[in-house]
Amino acid sequence: MEKINALDKVCPAPIIMAKKALKETDEVEILVDDDMAPQNLKKLADQKNYDYDVKNGENNQFTVTLKRTAESHDQAESSSLNDQGNAYIVVINTDTMGHGDETLGRNLLHGFVSSLTEQDVLPEKILCYNGGVKLLVEGSDYLTDLKALEEAGVQVMGCGACLDYFNLKDKLAVGTVTNMFSIVEMMRQQNRIVRPD
Repeated sequence: MEKINALDKVCPAPIIMAKKALKETDEVEILVDDDMAPQNLKKLADQKNYDYDVKNGENNQFTVTLKRTAESHDQAESSSLNDQGNAYIVVINTDTMGHGDETLGRNLLHGFVSSLTEQDVLPEKILCYNGGVKLLVEGSDYLTDLKALEEAGVQVMGCGACLDYFNLKDKLAVGTVTNMFSIVEMMRQQNRIVRPD
């Protein structure tokens, strides 16, 4: 059993840590103190057919155990066979996610991009336009995750007109420059588009 210390980590970090560990071992024990983590780990367990157990500790800490079952092994094999038909692209058109508080919106978008790196099926492309191009430039908090996705074969592209508008074209740190005609063409040809609104 692998033991994971996820104290002071907010979701989705504990889920990402658990999924990563379960690629190498059949059972993990995760120590968390984020109130949402036990519920979200339970959802992961239900989705993947893992055994789930949670114990309450002191100082609002929880010990969650996830264990593979025969059914989860079968499901993993079946889903890997079906992954080839699950192609999608991600479109990011702002540097926040959702409407309301901007700080929360930035945190949500950061969690979204980080979660992309841990998906069983990675997107084919990530297309950024308008405020979304700010994720691609020097100083961006998203560079580590976006570079990891690019190294894994995901095409990361930013709208050239948008980079020009924000005077950021010479600060591009990940991905390549594209144009709106190509963005429209790529979106038109794709059956599934994921957009963090």
